[in-house]
Amino acid sequence: MKSNKTVGCPRCHSGKVVKNGKKKTGFQNLLCKDCSLQFQEEYLYWGADHKNKGLLKRMLLRGSGVRDCAVVLGISANCVLRSILSMGKASEIKPKRSSYHLVQIDEQWSYVGNKQRKVWLLYAICKQSGEIIAASWGKRDKRNIKALLKKLQGLEIGFFCTDHWGAFAQVLPKEKHIIGKKHTKKIEGVNTWFRTRLRRLARRTVCFSKKLIYHYSIMKTAIYERNIRSSYI
Repeated sequence: MKSNKTVGCPRCHSGKVVKNGKKKTGFQNLLCKDCSLQFQEEYLYWGADHKNKGLLKRMLLRGSGVRDCAVVLGISANCVLRSILSMGKASEIKPKRSSYHLVQIDEQWSYVGNKQRKVWLLYAICKQSGEIIAASWGKRDKRNIKALLKKLQGLEIGFFCTDHWGAFAQVLPKEKHIIGKKHTKKIEGVNTWFRTRLRRLARRTVCFSKKLIYHYSIMKTAIYERNIRSSYI
């Protein structure tokens, strides 16, 4: 007997879904006519299920580690790692506007590989909206600041607000540079948000990233999701 159940697209939730052949496993393949996503109603391997992929992203962005995600979702740790890389590639950090009056810049460190190896995130946010405009990773030095400024090229920026770290004064244009902790309260709150949301950024922990590529990918994903869907995470 034919089922009357309507299948919705897991990406755009459209009801315009049609059959699109069968997989080698024998499960029916479906195609969304609106967003062109191919998916199945049932999956032999849970890691391929789009619903599980959505849950995985929410878990990673809410403090769960790789092994926690694997155990809870019933998938392999390698599947979680592959998903982190895939999410990172799909997460492009792009400014929403062409001009910003006040841009705050700050840095924060985290462990990668071992507790003797610190990697610094240097990023810029819009003071008014909290949007993360650009980010750069590396050492705590002038080169990292220059790399961040390169990503801000083409934008009209009124003033840069930073703390008293001397490297900022050496790189940022003096006529646009405002120094003082009272001018960086917004971004300090974002620092707290990062450390609260992502377990790998906690200071006193053994749950740090083991490789840079995974660290960068999950950070890019967190920034991207924060910018486009702040209520999501």
